[in-house]
Amino acid sequence: MTLLNHRVLIAGATAIVALCVWFLLSWILFLRAPLVSDDQGLKYVIPEGSSIHYVIHDLYLLNVIKHPYLFSLLVTLRHDQHLLKAGEYLFPKGVTAPRLLDQITTGSGMVYHTFTIVAGWSFKHLRRVMDKNPDLQHSSQLSNADIMAKLGHPGVDPEGWFYPDTYFFMKGSSDIALLKRALRMMETKLDEAWKQREPGLPYKTPYDALIAASLIEKETGIEQERAWIAGVIVNRLRKDMLLQIDPTVIYDVGARFDGKIYKEDLLRNTPHNTYFHKGLPPTPIAIPSMDSIIAALHPKHHDYIYFVAKGDADSEHQFSRTFKEHSEAIIQAKKRKYRPTYFNSNLVRYYFMKMALTKLYN
Repeated sequence: MTLLNHRVLIAGATAIVALCVWFLLSWILFLRAPLVSDDQGLKYVIPEGSSIHYVIHDLYLLNVIKHPYLFSLLVTLRHDQHLLKAGEYLFPKGVTAPRLLDQITTGSGMVYHTFTIVAGWSFKHLRRVMDKNPDLQHSSQLSNADIMAKLGHPGVDPEGWFYPDTYFFMKGSSDIALLKRALRMMETKLDEAWKQREPGLPYKTPYDALIAASLIEKETGIEQERAWIAGVIVNRLRKDMLLQIDPTVIYDVGARFDGKIYKEDLLRNTPHNTYFHKGLPPTPIAIPSMDSIIAALHPKHHDYIYFVAKGDADSEHQFSRTFKEHSEAIIQAKKRKYRPTYFNSNLVRYYFMKMALTKLYN
């Protein structure tokens, strides 16, 4: 070997060692370098169906990943090519490449949004609120029947079936997926409550209890009154009396409701009108709370068959055993100048019209 060849070999080896050292130092710096400097971190959404290479390129364009080839090498070395999880992420300040890769392949650090279903809402109102949520994918074009079919309950009326609670979801989730969770929760809770129900109730199925609970929900927001009103409903059902629940009238009036209940509304033959039809209405009129479900299945034992709002600030009710007591309670409510929030017509005329109907049908 000539001196020249020897020097070439030494130079080549030195260059290779220097390159290896440079790469090793660059690799160490890459692994340790913070990718996000903002104190609030960085929110980033990975759409469904995205590839890891798409995400790397997109984060490079956003100037988050400075060395896309090194990041791709990290993915290859860790065999994480096919472990990407779609969703919205919050990359915290100071996150490194290995930690960011951990997040997007395990789902840790995902941002979850919340949606609250409120007891007392109708299904129509629930859909309207969901359609306004920017983080959900909407099924606005579907009818109620289509939605229930997608939920695996074709032919079932959706009213009352979605458990009131706060649900967590990822950005871009469908409203159908959220409704499915709420429906399953209501089925589970209702089934558990039905199994522990008081014996001898005039309800044949859990659905009957759900309907009764919706009436209780719309009649009072006072916790201690729920079981009392449930007791009145049970007493009237057992006596084959009209339930005469005002919210059932309002439910059928629907969008035409202007804050007043008119005589023609009480006399109209609509499906839910409990001034016209005996027994429970055909469906719930709202989403009942668990408290109302429990009250429906564990009513207060008493012999009251009437109740009317007292007219006080707390909107409590006066319960009566006889029509005479009920009439006196109505007069007392009038003296307090109570005007229910759902109508502003003359209170005396309205209640005496109801009293006349009560005499007629009971």
